[in-house]
Amino acid sequence: MTVFDIEQLLSDHGVKPTPQRAVITDFLVQTHSHPTADDVFAAVADKLPVPLSRATVYNTLNILVQHKVVQEVFTEPGKARYDANLSDHHHFVDSSTGQVIDVDLENITNLPIGLRQDFLGGKFELEGYQITFFGKKKD
Repeated sequence: MTVFDIEQLLSDHGVKPTPQRAVITDFLVQTHSHPTADDVFAAVADKLPVPLSRATVYNTLNILVQHKVVQEVFTEPGKARYDANLSDHHHFVDSSTGQVIDVDLENITNLPIGLRQDFLGGKFELEGYQITFFGKKKD
């Protein structure tokens, strides 16, 4: 994507396109590695002429999630990863390497549990869900 495309993507989602936001968004759109905030910081810290703080990265990631430019993926407790793939999909975590891989819906034919309309006794409205599979690559 070009700088214009990134700025347009941000604007389309109601996010003011600053240079910091554009660099972070560009990195997330280009990668499929589901990086953590620290991974994002390490990848983009030297991409701007002015220093980029961790706080700016964290704040930008929060804004991007709030405005649905990217989504948070939780593959382990308390550790968010970020994914610019907003299509309906799930994730597989290779427990040997930690690699997170997108799983398209067509690769899942039958799930053992169905979600009912009265989710959790009808006390909550289900807005969406993500399934994370864990395993190892076969030799």
